[in-house]
Amino acid sequence: MAALSAVPAQAEVTGSLSSATGPFLTLSDAGLNGGTIATLSGGTVYSEDKPIADIPAGTAPGTNFLAAGPSSGQVATLTFTAPLRSFGFLWGSPDWYNRLSVKSDFGVYNFTASSLGFPVSNGDQSFGQYVRFVAGAADQIRSVTFANSSQIDAFEVSNFQVSAVPDPATWATMIIGFGAIGFAMRASRRKGTRLARA
Repeated sequence: MAALSAVPAQAEVTGSLSSATGPFLTLSDAGLNGGTIATLSGGTVYSEDKPIADIPAGTAPGTNFLAAGPSSGQVATLTFTAPLRSFGFLWGSPDWYNRLSVKSDFGVYNFTASSLGFPVSNGDQSFGQYVRFVAGAADQIRSVTFANSSQIDAFEVSNFQVSAVPDPATWATMIIGFGAIGFAMRASRRKGTRLARA
């Protein structure tokens, strides 16, 4: 019980149905944007429909997609090279047995099509839904794992987007900038007051 009380209240990753218009990150065997955003282990990257894996409905033209399963490339994990505030992707032909695990600084959060409120979870290949996962203010997303209990590649995803956590240097620069703006506004008010009295 003591371990739970030490975790900040805003240390949580939430998932929701969403929408996205791009731009999307590129996907290759190396990961997202050639491995510079996330490295990929497991799974199989496809560029076209396969008998065991169908390109997600709504995938941007010319975009690769990732398929995960207990066969072919097995479970797929994207490990981010820097912590993220949020992560989103297009979940294609959702099945009831697809499982997504989001690892953060404070734990692992598991999601399914049903737990996210998908209207479809029967593998309908004409259906795709964009989803977004957001870390609480005190948390950061480190990796995501795509898996399923079927005997085929049956968890297909594409159209990835991320939002990074600002680093301390960025925060310091922003605070200094806001301080300078406030100082300039205050100085101009004082100058205007002196001119009005003269």
